[in-house]
Amino acid sequence: MLILNTLIGWFYFSVLVFVLGVSLSRWTLLARLGEDDGLPRAFVDVVLIRTAIKGGFLLTVAMLMLFGRQLIAFRDPFVPWREDAWLLLRHTLWGSSWVVASVGCGLAVAVLYVRRSSGWNLATLLLLAVAAFPAFSGHASAVEGISWLSLSADILHVWAAAGWLGSLMFLMVLERSWRQQVSFTRSLLPEVMPKFSKSSMVWVGILVISGVLSSSIHLSTTSDLLTTGYGRVLLLKIVLAITVMGLGTLNWTTSKSDLHRTVTLEQLTRRSSKEIWFAQLVLLVTALLIQWSPPGHQAVGHDMSIEMLLIRMIGIGMFFYVAFFVLLLLFAIYLLKGSK
Repeated sequence: MLILNTLIGWFYFSVLVFVLGVSLSRWTLLARLGEDDGLPRAFVDVVLIRTAIKGGFLLTVAMLMLFGRQLIAFRDPFVPWREDAWLLLRHTLWGSSWVVASVGCGLAVAVLYVRRSSGWNLATLLLLAVAAFPAFSGHASAVEGISWLSLSADILHVWAAAGWLGSLMFLMVLERSWRQQVSFTRSLLPEVMPKFSKSSMVWVGILVISGVLSSSIHLSTTSDLLTTGYGRVLLLKIVLAITVMGLGTLNWTTSKSDLHRTVTLEQLTRRSSKEIWFAQLVLLVTALLIQWSPPGHQAVGHDMSIEMLLIRMIGIGMFFYVAFFVLLLLFAIYLLKGSK
């Protein structure tokens, strides 16, 4: 059951990160196509919508698999299945969060299917809300005293993972679709990878800060990384995440070269594929991690080592710094649009 539950969790996280990444890349990487570059706008729009809709259906399947897994764990053998399902959906925070996320996912797919390109605004907001489900159904919601901070950090963590890795996965899908569509070998990567490299630096920063904050909340001391099952799995996740970031750094240096050269493009594509595969390992370990009980769930300052308290304070400070920076950035974008 541990293996099956982990695989179900990995499938869910992988699809969620990918679908949200498709939506975020629409705004961060591909929003201004056709204005100052030679990208085929109509082709990209078709691939964006088609991929998001297919991914939304897969996400719905993943949500149903999660419900089946949770229902089996919730199951009372002396009560009918229907009654157990009703109790799980109506009388637990997990069930309420699952219903909201499932409805949001279905609405996002329906909006894109009916309204096509004009539905991206609403669909993106719905998918951002759907991405909050892991926080409300996982360890973050069980933290005493500072659950709002734990939930916020987990939600930002998922958004950042989607903005970085989900967008990269979509760019590889877009490149493959383009190569299959045209009879020549011109690549789209030279036009989009520089933009991705800039945005990924922001996403990785948010990912690291939210990860540090979450770890400081779920651990009571740094020695938990070696002495507890949760800590050892978390340590494995950190090592794999650092590996992915290292590959991302290599891709960033490659993207600064002449991407119109065939050798450079092949090198970038190969490294990007490795980055995605290692990212899947991170998501697999994450699916395993959520099945362990964190050792540090207690009220703020209660039975906590001094080094973990310092890490938490640093994490909180960085968290609010990032939130303030994002607000300033959105305000600046609004002013720039108004001036035009």
